[in-house]
This record gives sequence, structure tokens and C-alpha cells, in this order.
Amino acid sequence: MSAGHVLIVGAGIAGTSLAVALGHHGISSEVIDLDDHTVGAHIGLTNRAVDVLAELGVLDAVADAGTVMSDSVFGRMFLATGEPLPVPPPPRTDTGLPASVGIYRPELARILVDAAKAAGAVFRFGLSVESFHQDSAGVDVTFTDGSTGRYDLVVGADGVRSKVRELLHPKARPRYTGVVALRWMLDEEPPGQPGFYNSKTEMVAIAPVKGGRTYVATGAPSPEGHRVDQREARGMLRDVLSRFPAPAPTALREKLSDDHTVLVHPYEWILVPEPWYRGRVTLIGDAAHATTAHLSSGGGMALEDAVVLAQELAEADTIERAFAAFMKRRFARVKVVVDASVRLLEMHQAGESPMAMGALRTQATTALINPY
Repeated sequence: MSAGHVLIVGAGIAGTSLAVALGHHGISSEVIDLDDHTVGAHIGLTNRAVDVLAELGVLDAVADAGTVMSDSVFGRMFLATGEPLPVPPPPRTDTGLPASVGIYRPELARILVDAAKAAGAVFRFGLSVESFHQDSAGVDVTFTDGSTGRYDLVVGADGVRSKVRELLHPKARPRYTGVVALRWMLDEEPPGQPGFYNSKTEMVAIAPVKGGRTYVATGAPSPEGHRVDQREARGMLRDVLSRFPAPAPTALREKLSDDHTVLVHPYEWILVPEPWYRGRVTLIGDAAHATTAHLSSGGGMALEDAVVLAQELAEADTIERAFAAFMKRRFARVKVVVDASVRLLEMHQAGESPMAMGALRTQATTALINPY
């Protein structure tokens, strides 16, 4: 079918990837976002997410800008003291592609935006959707800057705080886990062995970033709605690192100075009940299924959403059939990620065995090896 002109709300991973994929199928798109830049640290893309990068034609660019790994991001697990943790490594695909790629998130955003523009997408920044009204032939959209437009389809790819979801599914709201994510980029190479360090109730991720940098990520309890300023964020990160006596976390704690920025955001999750669409408007990515980082698959699911939706729009003879086919391919798969990620956080908070957590992680990643 011809999807005509598509409005994509949100220029994150899901939205820009969809613009690339639609362009490859000859479908035009317009991408809008309130912000014209990406704030973030490092992201690990594993398993089939690497397949999507190849399908979008950006794998070489991502690999050049990032770090290619032959094993899973969860292949290096340690105790808090630094001893290797005997957790079986997650399975991997047999596509011949890298098992995972790590990249600085703003670099990934730049690559995807450039690819979307090359595929014909038009970008507008500084605005979002205020309201929309749809009929059998299209969607009339009013934007936050007062302008209007008419589109054949509207796709909400505007993240966990999605305005499109608020309009489309007003009862579906994200749930706070009680934990904020703490992410820090150090402009030095890792001072020790990178990997995932596990205490009884906490985890610290340490990853090398191309260009001689180090990414550090963990979580800490925080009351819902509490605004964590930079002084408190650095203190929270130092407190967590102090409970990990292994050489790498110890050295990182010493290097964390008062002029460093620690990114903070709440761990929230949501799985919008199916179907995610109403008429000619649908959700993808975090707008439909945000989760914690405990399976390192949120970005990968956004990438998969994009290419699958584009495939179905290009192949189906009606929009209804395209959206229905998209839901059939996506809902159960993203539910695996959301359920497992939230459960892994709960298991860690309860001090459950790292072996039990490893078994759950392996079970989930085994399911995700299946093609999207």
C-alpha cells in the first residue's frame, strides 16, 4: 500500500530509524521533536539490533563511531570484589554480524538523523503535537507552535513521556520503580577490567567508549518526584562505587570530581495494552513499551519496531492490516523485554542469586535471538 505522508513525533532512536526505513520503501516522512540535540551517554545494541542497523544501512557508520564486540554485553560479569561471576554467557545469533555494538548515544543520533535525511525525511525542531483529529482519509494535527498539518499517518515515537500516547491512550501511564539511573562519562580509558560488577543488591556497568572514554552506569533509590541535583547525583554515585572494592570501581570513584556531570533519570516502565494504534495513529518505541536497562534491549526494541512497521506499511493493502500485522509481530516480543527487565530489577533489589538472574537473562535473550 502507499502510506502517503507520515508524521513521526519524536527524533529519538525509534523515530529516526522509522524515517530511514520508510524512505527505503519510498514513503515520505516528517519528523518533529521539541529538542534539536540528544542528551545521553553510552548505549549497547545487542543481538538483532545489530541486524536492524545492517538493514537500515548504517552498521558500518555505527561500527566506525563505536566499539564492535564479538560477544554479548553481558559476557563479562564480576562480583563486587572483581572475581569472575560464573554465569553462562547469553546466546548469540549466527548471522555473522557482530554480537553487539557500543556507541556514544549522541553519535548514534547523528548517524540516524543523517541517514533519515538522506532517505528523504524532513525534520522540524522546537515543537510537538498539541492535538489531532482523524477521519477515514487522514489525520489533522495541531502543533504546539500553532501551525497545522494533515497526514496520512501519525506515529508517536516520543518516548516514555509521550504526548501522542497521552492523547491516544490517556489511561496508560509509566510506573516508577523507585530507582533512578546514574550515568557518567569519564574522558579516560577504563582504569581496570570493563564489565558488569554485581553486589548482592546493586550492579555497576563499566564500558569502554571509542575515543578513550569510559561509561559508568548504575542505579540508586530515590523518592518519586524528587529532583536530584548534580551535587546529590555525584554523592549517590560515589556511595554506590564505595561498595564495590574491585580495582576498576574503586579507581573510578577516586576519579569522580565535582566538575563531572552525572546524568540522572528515573527508571520507569510501561507496556501499553494492545493494540497500540487507533485508526491512523500508532505508537512505537518507548512511547509504547519503555523499560529499565537491565536487559540492555530498550534501544534494540525501538530499532526493531521501526523496521517492522515500515515493512508492514509497505506490504499491506490497508493501514488497518499493516497496524494489525505490526502488533502481531511486536507485542509478545517487547513484553519479554519489559517483563524480564522489571523482574531483574526486583530480583536485584531483593538480593536474589546472581545465578538466578543470569538464568532469567539467558531465557529472555534466547527468545530475542528469533528474527524480529
